[in-house]
Amino acid sequence: MSLEFSNTEIRFATATLATLAALVPAIHFLRNATSKPQDDTPHLKTFRKYLQAYCTLRPAALTATATPNFTHAVLPLAVKIPVRTLENFQQHADIIFSLFSSFQMIPVTSEGDDGVHFCRDTNTVTAHCRMGGKVNRESEKGQRLIEAGYDEWWTENVLMVRLSADGRRVEEVREFVDSAKAAELQRRLAGVLSN
Repeated sequence: MSLEFSNTEIRFATATLATLAALVPAIHFLRNATSKPQDDTPHLKTFRKYLQAYCTLRPAALTATATPNFTHAVLPLAVKIPVRTLENFQQHADIIFSLFSSFQMIPVTSEGDDGVHFCRDTNTVTAHCRMGGKVNRESEKGQRLIEAGYDEWWTENVLMVRLSADGRRVEEVREFVDSAKAAELQRRLAGVLSN
Protein backbone atom coordinates (compact mmCIF):
# COMPACT_ATOMS: atom_id res chain seq x y z
CA MET A 1 0.00 0.00 0.00
CA SER A 2 1.42 3.31 -1.09
CA LEU A 3 0.91 6.56 0.81
CA GLU A 4 1.92 8.71 -2.09
CA PHE A 5 -0.57 11.21 -3.50
CA SER A 6 -0.63 12.76 -6.90
CA ASN A 7 -0.59 16.54 -7.33
CA THR A 8 -4.22 16.38 -8.44
CA GLU A 9 -5.25 14.50 -5.27
CA ILE A 10 -3.38 16.99 -3.07
CA ARG A 11 -5.00 19.97 -4.84
CA PHE A 12 -8.43 18.33 -4.51
CA ALA A 13 -7.90 17.65 -0.77
CA THR A 14 -6.65 21.21 -0.22
CA ALA A 15 -9.64 22.71 -2.06
CA THR A 16 -12.03 20.50 -0.07
CA LEU A 17 -10.47 21.55 3.26
CA ALA A 18 -10.51 25.23 2.24
CA THR A 19 -14.19 24.95 1.30
CA LEU A 20 -15.03 23.30 4.64
CA ALA A 21 -13.01 25.91 6.52
CA ALA A 22 -15.12 28.63 4.88
CA LEU A 23 -18.49 26.85 5.16
CA VAL A 24 -18.42 25.66 8.77
CA PRO A 25 -18.28 29.16 10.34
CA ALA A 26 -20.87 30.42 7.84
CA ILE A 27 -23.25 27.56 8.69
CA HIS A 28 -22.71 28.15 12.41
CA PHE A 29 -23.39 31.89 11.99
CA LEU A 30 -26.52 31.31 9.91
CA ARG A 31 -27.85 28.69 12.30
CA ASN A 32 -27.41 31.04 15.27
CA ALA A 33 -28.81 34.00 13.32
CA THR A 34 -32.10 32.17 12.85
CA SER A 35 -32.39 31.09 16.48
CA LYS A 36 -34.24 33.32 18.92
CA PRO A 37 -31.97 35.90 20.59
CA GLN A 38 -31.70 35.48 24.35
CA ASP A 39 -33.46 38.82 25.00
CA ASP A 40 -36.60 37.69 23.21
CA THR A 41 -37.35 34.74 25.48
CA PRO A 42 -40.41 34.99 27.75
CA HIS A 43 -38.10 34.04 30.64
CA LEU A 44 -35.95 37.14 30.20
CA LYS A 45 -38.94 39.39 29.62
CA THR A 46 -40.49 38.18 32.89
CA PHE A 47 -37.16 38.56 34.70
CA ARG A 48 -36.72 42.14 33.47
CA LYS A 49 -40.31 42.90 34.51
CA TYR A 50 -39.46 41.50 37.97
CA LEU A 51 -36.40 43.78 38.23
CA GLN A 52 -38.39 46.82 37.08
CA ALA A 53 -41.03 46.12 39.73
CA TYR A 54 -38.50 47.02 42.44
CA CYS A 55 -38.72 50.64 41.24
CA THR A 56 -42.45 50.77 41.99
CA LEU A 57 -41.94 50.23 45.73
CA ARG A 58 -45.08 48.06 45.62
CA PRO A 59 -44.95 44.43 46.83
CA ALA A 60 -47.98 43.61 44.64
CA ALA A 61 -46.04 44.70 41.53
CA LEU A 62 -42.97 42.76 42.64
CA THR A 63 -44.98 39.56 43.06
CA ALA A 64 -47.40 40.07 40.15
CA THR A 65 -45.84 37.20 38.18
CA ALA A 66 -45.18 34.93 41.18
CA THR A 67 -46.68 31.46 41.37
CA PRO A 68 -48.77 30.53 44.45
CA ASN A 69 -45.89 28.27 45.60
CA PHE A 70 -43.27 31.03 45.17
CA THR A 71 -40.30 30.96 47.56
CA HIS A 72 -37.54 33.47 48.31
CA ALA A 73 -34.28 32.34 49.89
CA VAL A 74 -31.40 34.53 51.01
CA LEU A 75 -27.90 33.11 50.76
CA PRO A 76 -25.37 32.48 52.18
CA LEU A 77 -26.96 30.38 54.87
CA ALA A 78 -24.75 32.18 57.42
CA VAL A 79 -27.11 35.19 57.32
CA LYS A 80 -29.73 32.89 58.88
CA ILE A 81 -32.75 34.29 57.06
CA PRO A 82 -35.48 31.66 56.70
CA VAL A 83 -36.94 30.82 53.30
CA ARG A 84 -39.96 33.03 52.65
CA THR A 85 -43.29 32.02 51.15
CA LEU A 86 -45.12 34.38 48.81
CA GLU A 87 -46.99 36.02 51.69
CA ASN A 88 -43.84 36.35 53.83
CA PHE A 89 -41.94 37.82 50.89
CA GLN A 90 -44.69 40.40 50.27
CA GLN A 91 -44.56 41.42 53.95
CA HIS A 92 -40.76 41.66 53.84
CA ALA A 93 -40.88 43.73 50.63
CA ASP A 94 -43.45 46.06 52.21
CA ILE A 95 -41.14 46.71 55.17
CA ILE A 96 -38.07 47.27 52.98
CA PHE A 97 -39.92 49.46 50.49
CA SER A 98 -41.28 51.65 53.32
CA LEU A 99 -37.69 52.64 54.10
CA PHE A 100 -37.01 54.00 50.61
CA SER A 101 -38.29 56.83 48.45
CA SER A 102 -36.61 55.18 45.46
CA PHE A 103 -35.20 51.70 45.01
CA GLN A 104 -33.54 49.92 42.11
CA MET A 105 -32.26 46.47 41.20
CA ILE A 106 -29.72 47.06 38.42
CA PRO A 107 -27.75 44.32 36.61
CA VAL A 108 -24.00 44.96 36.64
CA THR A 109 -22.85 45.14 33.04
CA SER A 110 -19.50 44.86 31.33
CA GLU A 111 -18.42 45.33 27.74
CA GLY A 112 -20.55 43.05 25.58
CA ASP A 113 -22.41 41.57 28.57
CA ASP A 114 -25.70 42.90 29.93
CA GLY A 115 -25.14 40.99 33.19
CA VAL A 116 -28.22 38.79 32.74
CA HIS A 117 -27.91 35.12 31.78
CA PHE A 118 -30.59 32.54 31.01
CA CYS A 119 -30.19 28.76 31.29
CA ARG A 120 -32.81 26.95 29.22
CA ASP A 121 -32.09 23.62 30.95
CA THR A 122 -33.21 24.92 34.35
CA ASN A 123 -35.51 27.82 33.33
CA THR A 124 -33.30 30.01 35.50
CA VAL A 125 -32.14 33.58 34.94
CA THR A 126 -29.06 34.73 36.86
CA ALA A 127 -27.81 38.28 37.28
CA HIS A 128 -25.22 40.08 39.37
CA CYS A 129 -27.00 43.26 40.51
CA ARG A 130 -26.53 46.46 42.45
CA MET A 131 -29.53 47.17 44.63
CA GLY A 132 -30.54 50.03 46.83
CA GLY A 133 -31.77 53.56 46.71
CA LYS A 134 -32.59 56.76 48.51
CA VAL A 135 -33.87 56.47 52.08
CA ASN A 136 -37.41 57.81 52.60
CA ARG A 137 -37.21 61.01 54.71
CA GLU A 138 -41.03 61.08 54.98
CA SER A 139 -41.18 57.72 56.72
CA GLU A 140 -40.59 57.50 60.47
CA LYS A 141 -38.52 54.37 59.94
CA GLY A 142 -36.61 55.97 57.09
CA GLN A 143 -35.98 59.09 59.17
CA ARG A 144 -34.35 56.95 61.84
CA LEU A 145 -32.00 55.48 59.26
CA ILE A 146 -31.15 58.98 58.03
CA GLU A 147 -30.37 60.00 61.62
CA ALA A 148 -28.02 57.01 61.75
CA GLY A 149 -26.16 58.47 58.74
CA TYR A 150 -27.85 56.76 55.80
CA ASP A 151 -29.25 59.01 53.05
CA GLU A 152 -28.83 56.15 50.59
CA TRP A 153 -28.12 52.48 50.98
CA TRP A 154 -26.54 50.33 48.26
CA THR A 155 -25.23 46.80 48.13
CA GLU A 156 -24.92 44.02 45.60
CA ASN A 157 -26.31 40.55 45.14
CA VAL A 158 -26.59 37.69 42.71
CA LEU A 159 -30.18 36.83 41.81
CA MET A 160 -31.04 33.32 40.65
CA VAL A 161 -34.65 33.37 39.50
CA ARG A 162 -36.31 30.10 38.47
CA LEU A 163 -39.28 30.58 36.19
CA SER A 164 -42.09 28.35 34.97
CA ALA A 165 -41.41 26.29 31.85
CA ASP A 166 -43.27 28.84 29.71
CA GLY A 167 -41.22 31.65 31.26
CA ARG A 168 -44.19 33.74 32.37
CA ARG A 169 -44.22 33.06 36.13
CA VAL A 170 -41.59 33.38 38.88
CA GLU A 171 -41.40 30.20 40.95
CA GLU A 172 -38.34 30.79 43.11
CA VAL A 173 -35.85 33.54 43.87
CA ARG A 174 -32.51 32.75 45.47
CA GLU A 175 -30.64 35.91 46.39
CA PHE A 176 -26.95 35.65 47.28
CA VAL A 177 -26.22 38.82 49.24
CA ASP A 178 -23.13 40.56 50.57
CA SER A 179 -23.33 39.01 54.04
CA ALA A 180 -21.47 41.89 55.75
CA LYS A 181 -23.89 44.47 54.29
CA ALA A 182 -26.88 42.22 55.11
CA ALA A 183 -25.73 41.88 58.73
CA GLU A 184 -25.18 45.66 58.92
CA LEU A 185 -28.68 46.34 57.58
CA GLN A 186 -30.21 43.81 59.98
CA ARG A 187 -28.41 45.54 62.87
CA ARG A 188 -29.56 48.99 61.72
CA LEU A 189 -33.13 47.81 61.18
CA ALA A 190 -33.42 45.86 64.43
CA GLY A 191 -34.45 48.97 66.36
CA VAL A 192 -36.30 50.53 63.46
CA LEU A 193 -38.46 47.55 62.59
CA SER A 194 -39.26 46.42 66.12
CA ASN A 195 -41.32 49.59 66.71
